[in-house]
Amino acid sequence: MEEDAELVFRAVEGGKVRRGIRLEAIYWRVLREIADLKQKRIGALVGAVLSDAPEPANTTSLLRVYCLRWALDALAAERKVTDPVGVVNLVRASPSPAFALGLDKRLLAYNQSLLDYIQARFSYGEAGLINSDLRLALDVQVIALAATLKENGNRPLEVGYVVGLGGRRLRGKLNALLAPGSRENIVLCYLLP
Repeated sequence: MEEDAELVFRAVEGGKVRRGIRLEAIYWRVLREIADLKQKRIGALVGAVLSDAPEPANTTSLLRVYCLRWALDALAAERKVTDPVGVVNLVRASPSPAFALGLDKRLLAYNQSLLDYIQARFSYGEAGLINSDLRLALDVQVIALAATLKENGNRPLEVGYVVGLGGRRLRGKLNALLAPGSRENIVLCYLLP
């Protein structure tokens, strides 16, 4: 944190104008990231920001506000993607049997393909039991699975599962991964054929 707050002086050139600017190191990092994304030099980016500014303007204040606005917009865009409703939609859109679990083992979402898969493996005479007696368990603890996924960069892991209905059991394998960027830890599970 201390190094982020350190004031750094840089001379930047945008067009035919050369400016000396003193900003905290963190703002220079953000400006570098924005410039890289826009495939511009930092000087050109600073020039563009300042050319849109009202006269007279405080250069460093404008750049700080510009960086903060960019970061807030990026955060808002990520929150749209990681909204729990979006996670539910990822599960529902999957063509293969899928479900989502919270770390408290709650079933947060499932798709029709999962219901069809279960129904096809158990006799239709037991359809009433699906609502009352269906059990689903993973071969690992959900919290331990989430920790392993975080450690391995969220690469999908193959995990065993058991579905129980009445006195019968069905074993299989699934791929598990954490929902992308979710504020909650949600484990997405996709059954393997």
